[in-house]
Amino acid sequence: MTTVSFANDIAPTLFKYRGQMAWRLDLASYEDVKANAAIIAGQIIGDPPNMPPPPFEPFPKAFIDAFTAWINNNYPP
Repeated sequence: MTTVSFANDIAPTLFKYRGQMAWRLDLASYEDVKANAAIIAGQIIGDPPNMPPPPFEPFPKAFIDAFTAWINNNYPP
């Protein structure tokens, strides 16, 4: 099983939403995303999800699973 990493699996997906979240945190920053991972997880997993914001489509299940795995594996960079 391959370990999910921020650089390869998380950052590329979050990067496109960087502008919308710049007021709160830098979605391209490992440290910012790690520090806010629980909040982000709550926003992407919620029903309905609050992130990404409309008019964007919700994240696919594969990304949600990868984000959860990233957290559960102690945030590999």
